[in-house]
Amino acid sequence: MKTIPTDLAAHIATRSQTIATAMKIVRTDGVVFGFTSHDIDDTIDGVAYLADPGLLVTDIVIAATAAVGNLELTTLHDGSTFTTAEVMGGVWRNAAFTVFRYNWMDLSQGVDILLAGTVGEFQLLRDTIIAELRDLRQYLQQPVGSASSKTCRARLGDTKCKKDVTAFTYTGTVTAATDSANFQDAGRTEADGWFDEGELTFTSGLNTGFQAKVKVFVGGAFTLVKPLPSAVAVDDTYTTIAGCRKRVDEDCLTKFDNILNFVGEPHRKGINDITKPAAAADV
Repeated sequence: MKTIPTDLAAHIATRSQTIATAMKIVRTDGVVFGFTSHDIDDTIDGVAYLADPGLLVTDIVIAATAAVGNLELTTLHDGSTFTTAEVMGGVWRNAAFTVFRYNWMDLSQGVDILLAGTVGEFQLLRDTIIAELRDLRQYLQQPVGSASSKTCRARLGDTKCKKDVTAFTYTGTVTAATDSANFQDAGRTEADGWFDEGELTFTSGLNTGFQAKVKVFVGGAFTLVKPLPSAVAVDDTYTTIAGCRKRVDEDCLTKFDNILNFVGEPHRKGINDITKPAAAADV
């Protein structure tokens, strides 16, 4: 059962409250951010909670059931804290957050924690950024175990795949760019489709640090699944990993020689095979 610090609870019970809402966000890279709805900065337990860009939190809905609560963080999109490249590149994905209220007139009264969880999807608007906040009950909605699939459920190079991707990692330089999703590297000599479904990360230029998935690779030309946040320019450098389309023969066996670590059931029968009438020769 949640308990509120005695002094803070007494203050909340008064008619003249000086209560503000604050949020602490800890990204997966360990960087900590603090935001407050108060009109001046406050420091609580060594963390600075900033009034600029500030914080606007929607009404907190906390159900008594296992349903996930609804909460959004709205803040100014001034490019100082939430940069487009970091948001689109996934730097903020799964960051841990804690929302609490406190008495800005007397920080010694402690805090009342309202919600905790992880950051979900972002909406990038012209002047603001809206982040979806998922409370810890979100994990109760996740499936337990693995579903059957004909394609591999592992990700190339992860602990299930176990493949060392060093030999399949390449560096290059952009020699021509059509738009933010299409560019070419004349130095690429790999076969068409070699980088399809692969990951590409820019190491210089306006998109430095941004990761993108390759949709199509043909004749040294890359087409990305989604446009980059900034324009691609000639002489931008990148690193990319050969793509895995999770097929048992074409990818796991032939391309990566990793068939023993294939995580899937490629030869299982489908529902049509199981339910079709028996042929005369089978009777």
